[in-house]
Amino acid sequence: MALIPEHIPEHTPEQLELLPSDDDVAFFREHGWYISKPIFTEEQIDDALYGAERHWAGERDHPLLIRGFLDWQPGDGDGLRLNDYTSLQNDDLRRFLFESVVGAIAARLAGTPRVRLFHDQLIYKPPVEPGKEAVIGWHTDKAYWQTCTSSDMLTAWIPFHDCGAREGTIHMIDGSHRWPGNEGMRTFYDQDLEDLERRFQTGGQPVRRVPMELKKGQASFHHGSTIHGSPPNRSGAPRRSLAVHMQDDANRYRRQLGPDGNPILHINDLLCRKGPDGLPDYADPDICPVLSGGEPV
Repeated sequence: MALIPEHIPEHTPEQLELLPSDDDVAFFREHGWYISKPIFTEEQIDDALYGAERHWAGERDHPLLIRGFLDWQPGDGDGLRLNDYTSLQNDDLRRFLFESVVGAIAARLAGTPRVRLFHDQLIYKPPVEPGKEAVIGWHTDKAYWQTCTSSDMLTAWIPFHDCGAREGTIHMIDGSHRWPGNEGMRTFYDQDLEDLERRFQTGGQPVRRVPMELKKGQASFHHGSTIHGSPPNRSGAPRRSLAVHMQDDANRYRRQLGPDGNPILHINDLLCRKGPDGLPDYADPDICPVLSGGEPV
């Protein structure tokens, strides 16, 4: 198991200047997404990319002793790569996340005194090749978090380089976190973005795609109910990024049944310690450590 810091490092005055303003928070709550100021130095990004490359090469500093989570390996081919729980397994990526203001930004946007990690995901999107292109279908993160009680969870998306429309950057459907009826969009792997768009429950609102145009060192943040996805990468180089899924202080596990009548299982339910009630504890400091706001309650 990874060794999680016992205490969250205090932010410097310079880091605190990077937090969202009141207007930024109001924008996030209206639109469902936010683009940060540059919050990482070039050296920090390069160190994180070094860790990512080690991870993709098969190195694990602290391997997880379970199976069932997404964990691309070198023998899996050079398509879309997805690797879960990388900051728990990789020293470089853990340092990158814990020494940043990502958690503090998330806490401010969500209006919560404390933010915990839920899990993270390393994503490698290859460039388009003849007859082969990787698309990430329109989906909501909340659709994959049905065992969570909170409606205020959110995600930071951090590319390791400049990233725009040409690179197949992440796109948000503006304001869609306020549309009812899209909670079940478990359509990450669906490749037909136009067909998915026709199925949106918009409540009569217009559909506006917004590409997250990010410079190296910036990150985008989106609400767990914001519909998002991304088109193919046409840059000629791989698009490499880290998605950090975070939970507000109020979030807890809840038992939820799937369409087949069986309990829905998230990998966290296998990794996290059990509480006195025998249920998974999403405040487990080893698996869901605090990123901002002090020690868990």
